[in-house]
Amino acid sequence: MPDNTLINDKGGVNHYAPDSPEPSGEYHVASFVAHAVVTQLDDVKQQIKQIQGAEIHAVSPEGKIVFTIEDFSQKGIGQKIDTLKYHTGLYNLAPVYHQFLPETNQAI
Repeated sequence: MPDNTLINDKGGVNHYAPDSPEPSGEYHVASFVAHAVVTQLDDVKQQIKQIQGAEIHAVSPEGKIVFTIEDFSQKGIGQKIDTLKYHTGLYNLAPVYHQFLPETNQAI
């Protein structure tokens, strides 16, 4: 069931809170490149770290951040990235790659 709670982010933009994760038998991972304002780089990194399933892999001194988000659904990833995309410290936020795998109970 969706969580219809409105959140006001640091940029003053309202958006709905992400749905609670519900295992769907799928595993999704998506990668992104964010270009942050250098003076707000630490703030943007902190907001990414607060996203459940997010991991930062690389950061450049010029403000570029490479990170991934993992979730049970494509919708879940979309909702999580929505919490970041209106951050006032971002010049750009671009998806790079998305993969999903059906989860199986088979031993490897």
